[in-house]
Amino acid sequence: MKKTLPIRVLPKHLDLDQLKRQAKELLNAVLAGEPDAVSEAAARYPGVIPERFALHDAQLVLARAYGFQSWPKLRAYLNGATMQRLRDAIRAGDSEQVRHLLKLRPEMVNAKISDADDRPLLYAVVDHKPEMVRLLLEFGADSHAYAHPLTLARERGYDEIVALITDAERRRGTPPAGASAVAAPANLMDMLRNGEESEAIALLEAHPDLINSGDPEGGATPLHCASAYLLEKTAEWLVANGANVDARSQYGNAPVDVVGQCKNGTPEQVRTMRTMLLTAGAARTARLAVAEGNADWLRARHAEGTLGNPFYGGDGLLSLAVKYDRPEILTLLLDLGFDPDERRSMNLEPPQEQWGQPLRHCAVAGKLAMAEMLLARGADPNGHIWASGTPLYAGYRNVAMRELLERHGGYLDAELVGYLRLTEKAKEMLADEAAGRLRPEAMPHPGGTVGELLMLGCGDDEEMLRIALPHVHRAPDDEWWSERLNDARCGNPECFRLVLERCGDLVRRPDVTVLRGIADEWPQLKPDDAKERVAQATILLDAGAKLSARHEFHKTTALGHACRWGAIELVKLYLERGADPVEADAEPWARPRARPLALAEKYGHANVATTLREKGAT
Repeated sequence: MKKTLPIRVLPKHLDLDQLKRQAKELLNAVLAGEPDAVSEAAARYPGVIPERFALHDAQLVLARAYGFQSWPKLRAYLNGATMQRLRDAIRAGDSEQVRHLLKLRPEMVNAKISDADDRPLLYAVVDHKPEMVRLLLEFGADSHAYAHPLTLARERGYDEIVALITDAERRRGTPPAGASAVAAPANLMDMLRNGEESEAIALLEAHPDLINSGDPEGGATPLHCASAYLLEKTAEWLVANGANVDARSQYGNAPVDVVGQCKNGTPEQVRTMRTMLLTAGAARTARLAVAEGNADWLRARHAEGTLGNPFYGGDGLLSLAVKYDRPEILTLLLDLGFDPDERRSMNLEPPQEQWGQPLRHCAVAGKLAMAEMLLARGADPNGHIWASGTPLYAGYRNVAMRELLERHGGYLDAELVGYLRLTEKAKEMLADEAAGRLRPEAMPHPGGTVGELLMLGCGDDEEMLRIALPHVHRAPDDEWWSERLNDARCGNPECFRLVLERCGDLVRRPDVTVLRGIADEWPQLKPDDAKERVAQATILLDAGAKLSARHEFHKTTALGHACRWGAIELVKLYLERGADPVEADAEPWARPRARPLALAEKYGHANVATTLREKGAT
């Protein structure tokens, strides 16, 4: 049975001297032959020889355990090269400090600053700092990241920043997000997804600048889309008119990698599309070789030293072998020495390890034989996959898979128990916590309580929520409650009320827009769901929620957001409760774009616009 490696999370107050002591302790443990230490070293530094293990090896293993690529990067983090410090320097316009921090840790330029998924470039744009934008782009900032900085710059009329981002993407050979003068990329992709080939080709003929344009959501080109939907006529036209056959999406895929992924075509259709792309000069890729079961190509590239360990989005080659149901390729890759857990660092702050994706794919699809192959080579049933739980969690409802993974040491932590709504297990964990006998693996995150982790997973399950809430001891204005309130809002109204009772102070803060998300996706709601959302908004207003609060980046109020979604019932409620229909205090850039009437008109909600005008909006 494999013992799961420890999940190392940097304590808030860890200093460099403590870290050095940890490295020496790990070194001594490996040299002494302690099994846990030797296993950790082997997993995080494949090929290392325990008898020759040195201090610099221990430092590298420790750095990787904490999610950093190297010891110098971990040391730089402890010395102050953090995302928070980078954000503060950007907002202060301190270019010397920003440059210094990014030289120490270049990966920070596209890392998340907080759980809200905000990135450095976003702050430079919303603070209207062209020089900061220029500097971040110099270090490789991605303008397609969360909240689309380029779109935000356009909304605000920051023409200089728009020009900087567009020029940087052009020089990199990356199609700028929505950069075409024609408001057509989204329409073009919709045509292709709907199989409207003649219309799509006509649009491309009229606007050839769209041939290599990229979808803002993922960088996919029209040729990617034609390949994925097996649109042979469109693909041939694109290739004949200069489409880049080797263009890469943000997930690393070329058009030849995605053939037939969005359409259940015949094997002949798939072969025809692949042959056409390869004949047009598309390079063969590792993903294509796995999909085709081309063991000879993979073996040859590995012998040349050119195969590497490419990732396509979150999937390495082992994961792809599982997804394409290629057990012979899975065996080959394992024989070639590939890590059965596909362990890698996630670009978060602080960085974290992720591992276990191949086994998770087996668990999701119920592929027992391939799961056994991975487990026999040391795969971890408790692998940590970012935002996706563990392999055991993924396969828990499959009895045979669950039993297999548990035989190899699989277990559930408190958060996953909450997600799976396992109330009896939850009560056992809480009792073990109270008695001081809780196994460490039940708490993957240092600090906090079992009750908090159960709440992270339980969402709108009332029974689990009632079990967990008495064991949560957060202050009523703690930001932690914001996501819990949002989770509870998505279903059972009683859950919403239970959580709201615990976080009234947070709701009343003037800088928190708890009302905003209630309007999301309003046109798709069923009448009963819309009625429930109005009831939730009323409860929040009664609890003191502020209608004047604005979103940090978009600068919209709850009323403005309701106008954007056409939520007429919410618009009327907010106006009755004192919302300002004019919002003359909006920032200058927002006045023509982010005020309620402008949003209602922009998104075509005539009934909302009429209601606002009746209340004095102009």
